[in-house]
Amino acid sequence: MKDSMLYAVIVSLLGYAVLAVSAVAITLLTGLITGYPPSLTFFTMALLTFRTYEIHWALVLFPPLVAASALMLLSNTPVNRRIAAGLGLSSPYLVIALGYVLMGAGEFPLEIAVAWVLWVYVVGVMSAAAVERLRVPES
Repeated sequence: MKDSMLYAVIVSLLGYAVLAVSAVAITLLTGLITGYPPSLTFFTMALLTFRTYEIHWALVLFPPLVAASALMLLSNTPVNRRIAAGLGLSSPYLVIALGYVLMGAGEFPLEIAVAWVLWVYVVGVMSAAAVERLRVPES
């Protein structure tokens, strides 16, 4: 159990580090392509948290905490570790996007949400593969 918790925390931290770099890169590329650079703070934070930080600043921690918790739960199931990592990392974004859809809120464009959730899933799978290469103990 302790090893699965360590694995979940390491995969989540690595995944969110890659997501933060990705969000900054997307922000900078958007500015280069359009000629109108978006706000580094607003645009990047909107991608990383799906705008939950606007409710309260502490909700910046929501996606990583939910992802680590989901990954801990999924690591104790017979699901492949890489698939579980992808699902665990993308789970907070799926929950937030589903909330937006169910409430009919136009707060976050659905096209961006779908693309970002798919990217988060891929990053989760890649993070799990990287952690497995480092030979972090299995549960």
